[in-house]
Amino acid sequence: MELDSSGLDAMIDLADIAPAFSFVVSKGLVLVPIAGDYKPEEFGNAALVMVGAPFSLRFVRDRGQVFVDAGSNAAGWHKLEYVLEFVDNSITQQQLGEPPDLTDMADLLQVRWDKVTSLFSDPQKTSQLQAFAKQKSAALLSKIFRKP
Repeated sequence: MELDSSGLDAMIDLADIAPAFSFVVSKGLVLVPIAGDYKPEEFGNAALVMVGAPFSLRFVRDRGQVFVDAGSNAAGWHKLEYVLEFVDNSITQQQLGEPPDLTDMADLLQVRWDKVTSLFSDPQKTSQLQAFAKQKSAALLSKIFRKP
């Protein structure tokens, strides 16, 4: 953890929130500071964005659970597990666990990096991803709020 440029607020580092994803630095993604990104007084909640081209990764720690999203300005943010499943339909939510295992997702992303890069480089594919993610989210909501 480091102090930001003002020296007042602590900033979260990738190694603090999701060390399994440290390989993304070698892929050209860089940390972009977010104001108020670390709140130790609020259960250690934190957020950081690793910006790259053609996609970026967003990490959010909420009450000890870490969530990872992949996205771009054109495509918006999508759960990384949906992105991985979209580029490789052999990957399932059951395989990743609930909540998804960060190390497994990092390993899968590292192996499928070129597929994810290709996805976010193609407007037609990102449009299909948006529809896929919307469908997955709707299915999750109906499962959570299923009527007895």
